[in-house]
Order: sequence, then C-alpha cells, then structure tokens
Amino acid sequence: MSSLTITRIANVLEAQFKGAIDMSDQAKHSADTQRACLLSRSLAALVIRSLAQVDTSVAGAAVTDTYNDGGLDAIHFDPRTDTLFLVQAKWSAVGNARLDDVAANKFLAGIRDLLAGNFDKFDTKIRAKEPEVRSVLESQRPIRLRLVSVHTGTQPSPPHVLRKFDEFVNELNGGVPVASFEEFDQAGVYGLITAETVAPKIKLQVVLNDWGLIEQPYLAYYGKVHLSNVASWWEEHRNFLFAQNLRLYRSSDVNSALESTLSKAPENFWYFNNGITVICDSVTKSLAGAPDRKLGLFNCDGVSVVNGAQTVGTVGTIVGAILGGEDPEAAFVQVRIISLEKCPPDFARQITRATNLQNAVGNREFAGMDPLQHRLATDFTLDGRRYVYKAGEPDPKGEEGCGIVEATQALASERSVALAVQVKREIGAIWADTDGPPYTEIFNDGLSTAKLWRAVLVMRAVDEELHRLKASSTPRAGLVATHMNRIVLHFVFQDPEVRRSFNGPDDAASLSAAARAATGPIFAKVATYLGEKHPNDYLAGFCKNVRKCEELARAYDAPEDPEPGSQPDLWSNVLLSL
Repeated sequence: MSSLTITRIANVLEAQFKGAIDMSDQAKHSADTQRACLLSRSLAALVIRSLAQVDTSVAGAAVTDTYNDGGLDAIHFDPRTDTLFLVQAKWSAVGNARLDDVAANKFLAGIRDLLAGNFDKFDTKIRAKEPEVRSVLESQRPIRLRLVSVHTGTQPSPPHVLRKFDEFVNELNGGVPVASFEEFDQAGVYGLITAETVAPKIKLQVVLNDWGLIEQPYLAYYGKVHLSNVASWWEEHRNFLFAQNLRLYRSSDVNSALESTLSKAPENFWYFNNGITVICDSVTKSLAGAPDRKLGLFNCDGVSVVNGAQTVGTVGTIVGAILGGEDPEAAFVQVRIISLEKCPPDFARQITRATNLQNAVGNREFAGMDPLQHRLATDFTLDGRRYVYKAGEPDPKGEEGCGIVEATQALASERSVALAVQVKREIGAIWADTDGPPYTEIFNDGLSTAKLWRAVLVMRAVDEELHRLKASSTPRAGLVATHMNRIVLHFVFQDPEVRRSFNGPDDAASLSAAARAATGPIFAKVATYLGEKHPNDYLAGFCKNVRKCEELARAYDAPEDPEPGSQPDLWSNVLLSL
C-alpha cells in the first residue's frame, strides 16, 4: 500500500482518538514525538474498538502504553464474551513497523507476567487495572485470551516471529482452546478503519439443499446448509453475525456436544442440532442452482443470525480442524432464512426474542433423567435434607442440603486427579452419558447419601479455607486458591487424618475441622511447586491440563526421604523448604 494509505490511516486515527487517550506522560516531548505516540496508541485503541465492539472512550481507556508496559499497549476485558484482549501496537510513518524478535519477546514476557499476577513489573497504567484483571484471572468462568499484534508494516511479521506466538498459544491451550493470536498489518488496519467508516451490512450467499419456501404471511426459505458454508460465514464476519442476537458466541457444554458430533459422526449433525435462524433485509433466489428444489443459491442482504450463534461459532471455530480439510457430503445443518421486506417494523425483535426463549436441553438435564439421582433425592429427604438435581430449582444452602453440581465437584475430586481436572475443565461432560464413565465412576449404585454429603462437607470446608488463604502472602495466592481449588481438594481427601475421618464415624464438625487443618499446608505446597516448576503458567489453563496436574500429583506422592545417594526430587525440596 502507498504512503497515501498511511496518511489516510493517520488522519482517521488522529481525528477519532485524539482526546480519548491519555497523553499526559508525553507532555515534555516534541510535537512530532507526541503525534507518533498518539498514533501508536490509537492503533491499539482501534483494535479494541473494532474487535470488542465498544465505543471510542472505552477503547481509549484500554490503552496502557508507557515506558514500562511489558509490551502490553492495551488491555480490555469484554464481559459479553468473557474475552481478555491483550494488544501490542507499532506505528511507522514509512510502513516498516512490524514485530521483530525483541518486540515479540517483550510482548510474550509481559503476557506471562500479567497472567502470573506479577503487577509489580509494570508501570502505573497497568497497575491501575490490577483489580479488574485479577478478578478476571481469578474468575471461575471460562475466560478467553485474544492476543493481537497491530502495526503499519506493509508485510506480516517474519515467520519465525509468528511461530513464537503459535507456540505460546499452544502452550496456553494445552488441549483446551482458551487463547488465540492474530496480527493486523497495514492492510489489516486499513480494513478495520474502512469497515467502521462504511459500516456495511453483512451479505451472505447461502446454498440451501432440499430447500422449501413459505410465502405467507412473510417470505422465508429453509433447507440444509453444508457446514463448510456456515464455517465461511464465521471466518469472514465473526461475532458481527450476531448483532441482533441476545447472545454472542461463547464456550459452553452445548458447544462440546457439537464438537463431539462433528468429530465422531458428522453425518448425524443435522439430526442432533436445532438449526440456525437467519433474518435479513431481503433475500433473492439466484438463477444458479438445480431446476428443482434439490439445490438453491440465495443472496441475503442485511444478515443477522438471531438463533444458533453457538452452532455457527462452534462450526466456524473447529470444523476445519476436526474434518481435517475433508468435505464430507453428509455434514449439514438446518437453516431458516426469514426476509423482513414485508414484515411489521417490530417483527425482527419478536423473532429474536421468541427463538431465544426456547430452552436447550443441557447435560445437567440428561443427568436429571437418571433414576439414581431421584433415589439420592429421596434418601436425602429421609435424612432431613434436600438434594436438587433438576435445573430450575435453587440449590439448598448450608445444612439444608446440596445440589448435583456440588455433589459432582466433591465426588469427582475425591475420586481422582483426572476427574478433579474434568470438573474444572467442563463439568457438564461428566453428565453427558449417564450409562458410562466418567459419570458412573462417581454416581453408581454403591453411592450412599452419607458419602455424598460428607464429601460435600469436606469440599465446603476446603473452599472456606481457600477463600481465607487468597489474602495470604503466598505468591499468586489468589490465582492458586481459585484455579487449583479442586486439585487442592483432591490432595485434602488423600490426607490420612481426613481420610480416616471421612470413612469413619466422626461427626460433621470433626470432619470439617480435619479438612480445614489439612488445607493450609497442602495449599502452600502446591503454590511452592507451581512457583518452582511453573512460575509463569496461566493457572486457569494449568488446572484444566490433565498431564500437568498428574505430574503435580506424582511429585506430591513421591517419597519425602530419597534413597541414600540419590538426588531428592523437586517436591521433596518443596517439603523441606516449608
């Protein structure tokens, strides 16, 4: 692109972000230096505004660029999609700015420090965001990390530099997709600006197989759409597809079920999925296609997906990887296309509301159909307590009883490291199949209400103690207490005194006291191990990684006193240091 493109980008950025970004730290610099700094910061703000779909003032407030920013030029959390945006920006008036080794290493080191909660390594702008970022990092919700590099270079960053980010993202994901990386070069920046300036409505070309038509009272078409067609929608438009939807794409148990069907039996996807509803300003059938209704090509203007956001997002995110580039003929989803041309003014909102009020059956509801859950609820009643296993009814508190979520968390953590990881990673997967493991490992005919209730008591005692320990001086105390809570709980269940009390005749108070007493030392050991072996790991990802957690467990189970002449393992060193 030409120097004219750079000039246009600069003029737009300056006009839109001047006054919205804090420049007080640049007051002593020359006018040219201040302008270059403003443009670099504006690039970061532009990315936040475009990708997070926020206004200019919010995007400007996200800018964290200072001398000691760790390469993090903007930080923003989007609560609608539970996404944390981390941006590095580089401006060059001659179009030669792009990531080199130094900039990439600085950005990656800054991300590691942020995820590890090392806020003392940053300047005041990032430290001012510490409460918000900590609350995000310590959240139990599945947070997404979106790492972005933006620059005005005419070429992408070198392959070996981009490879650093691919490797880092793979490390963070560890089998669970929590992080992504993308780069915007000069052409990408220009695309962001022109997209915002023109604000075009989305146009889609939809290929309907075995299609049908409804003409009255309002025009609509329906039929089967190949998943590769749906994936192309997501690839091009992302969450902009869902501008009128009540919810954007986000991770969920439902998405995991979609992924399972795609990977194991894509030919069944049409049968198992509720389908997608699209509304558009107008729809016209192209002359191309089969003369009958086997195949039709439809041009849709002003498109919004009002139901099926999770289907579109999941298909677009994983279909390429799962299908391995193949194009199975049977992989379809049902799609409805409703034209608003002759509809009442409020009809689009009515469609959106009505289609989203349909209650999807989740994995918890499947577990609720298991007769064993009904038996547990009946036995709890005989014990003078309540056990809630069906969705919609509030869970009991305290001595009143418990619900299936608490029961699953406690019993799974007592059972094994792998199941303790599973309840952190995706508890709904345990309920997906009530006829086999992992569900039957913890919910089976041998389970008594006494064991279930005592397991919940242990978990509650451990959680109370971990909540107190969040404020301790232990490094990364809040992150360890939040994300490693079920691994700590598993170790507490293995404590000899807790095990004796759990399996014995001790009353509830004694059992809870034993669990609380064991929690502190175990918490300290786990935190020390993580500090020694994984000082910069993103713990929200670590706790969902079976391999890493089982390595921790093996270190925990290793003998404290090594054989004469042998070297003590790391966990022994941890124990000796306490």
